[in-house]
Amino acid sequence: MRDLGPLPLPPLVIYRSAVVLWCGKRASPDGPPVVDVAWVHNNDSGEPLGEPVLAGAQVLIGDIDMIDGQNYDVFRGACGRMLTAPPLVTYEGASLFLSAWWQSGPRMWWADLLRIVDDPALSPRRPRVVGRRVPAAEVQRLDGQDYRPVPRLRASE
Repeated sequence: MRDLGPLPLPPLVIYRSAVVLWCGKRASPDGPPVVDVAWVHNNDSGEPLGEPVLAGAQVLIGDIDMIDGQNYDVFRGACGRMLTAPPLVTYEGASLFLSAWWQSGPRMWWADLLRIVDDPALSPRRPRVVGRRVPAAEVQRLDGQDYRPVPRLRASE
């Protein structure tokens, strides 16, 4: 049995100048491998704001660019590997990934949140994942997200 820990975010890549998650690699019967990429889609159409969702696409491996500092070892060699992004939540109006629930004491719960920071002024072509622990009561779950895989951990005393 493996040790429970926070859910990881799949590695980041660049697709069409946007930072996206690399979630899978599949063999293509008639060409180079195909990769599954995903990104957070917010309603930018001017319509009433709906809940953010994780959108995705299958693209040719040649259409993505690697990012320095990301670990792509899981996709080296054989095809067929799939990774799942943690579920989305909202916190202070932002869409973030929920990697774990933490309990400290008998009644206090915390949420470990992950966000992708892509600030070209600070680090061109080097986006990173930043984590933050916040009170769980301040996090809003979203309809359609599966929170069952999110581990419930105890903070060490």
